[in-house]
Amino acid sequence: MKNLFTKNLGLKIISVLGAFFLWLVVVNVDDPIISKTYTGIPVEILNEEVLTDQGKCYEVLNDSANINVVVTAHRSVLDGMSRDYIKATADLKMLTALDTVPIEVRSIRYSDRIESVSTRETGVKLSIESLIKKEVAVSVGYEGEPAEGYILAGVENALSTISVSGPESVVSRVSTVMAVADISGINSDFTVTEPLYPYDANNEQINDDRIILSRTVTEVKYLIYATKTIPISSGYSGNPSAGFGANGVVITEPSSVLIAGRGENFDDMEVIYVSPDQVSIEGATSDVTVAVNISDYLPSGVIFADSTFDPEIRVKVGIEANQHKVIDVPLSNITIDNLPDGYMASIVDIGGSVPVEIQGIGDAYDRYSGDLAIGKIDAATLVPRGGIPADHEAGTPVPGENDGQVVFDFPAGVSVVEPVTLMVIVDRTDSSSVMPAAGGAAVAE
Repeated sequence: MKNLFTKNLGLKIISVLGAFFLWLVVVNVDDPIISKTYTGIPVEILNEEVLTDQGKCYEVLNDSANINVVVTAHRSVLDGMSRDYIKATADLKMLTALDTVPIEVRSIRYSDRIESVSTRETGVKLSIESLIKKEVAVSVGYEGEPAEGYILAGVENALSTISVSGPESVVSRVSTVMAVADISGINSDFTVTEPLYPYDANNEQINDDRIILSRTVTEVKYLIYATKTIPISSGYSGNPSAGFGANGVVITEPSSVLIAGRGENFDDMEVIYVSPDQVSIEGATSDVTVAVNISDYLPSGVIFADSTFDPEIRVKVGIEANQHKVIDVPLSNITIDNLPDGYMASIVDIGGSVPVEIQGIGDAYDRYSGDLAIGKIDAATLVPRGGIPADHEAGTPVPGENDGQVVFDFPAGVSVVEPVTLMVIVDRTDSSSVMPAAGGAAVAE
């Protein structure tokens, strides 16, 4: 067996090589017909106006506009072929009732030398729907935040609405068109031109080339305001029920607010003070809490920096039962007012001071003493102890002994328990006999 394969080995190798060369010559001389498949050939849609003239549009389904094409020809022809020479078309004039369009394939080169050009795909499958147009609102968004100490106070948009057109299934999803700019680090107003994009009701951008906008850009002005925090305080009006008083504690919730603005009104605003007439404690026997809307206290050019801030704040005024104490008021602290010319009056000295029972609460009450008390007796309110003589001139005091009620100028939260009445001696200054005062009285002329 070994001799069988090795004997005349050189001749045998030459024979094999000769046979191969002979086969190669035969193949190239005969140039056999073979087939070759080209994948991913795009199908060109023809005569689209057939649908657009009817107010309709189409969408290719299932990627059926990309097909595989088989070309059959001599090897020498296929060697010079390329997928770029293969054209596939679908004419909408041939649209069937099943919304498919037959595909025609051909080669633009070697067409007279090609045996066949074919595809297994029967047609392009379409989804056909109506074209619609509608008006949608133009809104403005932003990315980033202004510089520290500033807020975006508002926007001014050149457009309010635009027209959106396209397939009904897509256009019906469009809720708004929006322009978005980056405002990071901005500390003053700025104007920018931004592109418009369609968005759905969930604020998601719709990316579909079939949507047509009547305007693709808009000019937007972003308004930037400075901010600062100011306190909120409040007054109150009215009087609590008898035996009760305001303890001087007034609490606002919140106690401060962040505002924003620009101009003189903003620069000058240092506090929001709630008017006393909006917080009444009339007849109260316990703490009073009142809701007050402070929006009306913002002048032109000033806004709340937080758009979610609730402007209805709470004002709480502390009410407590009054405390009582007696203070000694020096008679020198009490004067007589409104005494007409030609008269003199003096308060009967009852020991240099008069005891006065006062009531109140809080620091003002605790610190109050007789030395601080200032009282006045109005001469026009004097009441003669002996009655008014028949020949008395109206509007003038009656000479002699009179009772005069003292009106004290107490601080808030302090009041007198019982009215204080003192004896006042009145006489004419031109009388030959002047009734002497009962002691070291205070005199007014």
